[in-house]
Order: sequence, then structure tokens, then C-alpha cells
Amino acid sequence: MDLYYRAAREAAQIEREGDYCRAAKVWTKSSLLSRNGANQQWSENRSDFCLMQIEREKLKEAIADGLHP
Repeated sequence: MDLYYRAAREAAQIEREGDYCRAAKVWTKSSLLSRNGANQQWSENRSDFCLMQIEREKLKEAIADGLHP
């Protein structure tokens, strides 16, 4: 199996498990392994999504703790 697809499958599984920090790193790795522009863009977009998800979770926690208006 192509190294890109192996990394992308791993990243997708990690993302489904909710470990967005690790998933973002593996998505970035899969982007670097791909020789296909569309797959590179997809991986970069998934990495960005995971990073945004981390920020959303922090915001939700802050709101729940009453730290944010």
C-alpha cells in the first residue's frame, strides 16, 4: 500500500477517535507523502479541521467553566 494512503487511513482513524492533535500531525505527514495535488490539499484541509476542532473544544470548555461571556 502507498505510504500516503497508509498515513491517511491512520489519520482518519485517529480523528474518529477524537485525538485531534495527533490526527492533525498525521494528516500533515500524509500530505507530505502524497505526490497527488488533490490528496495533498485534502490532507492539509483535514489537518486544518483538526486544529480548528481543538480550538472549538477549548472554547466550549471555557464557556462551560464560565470564563467566556
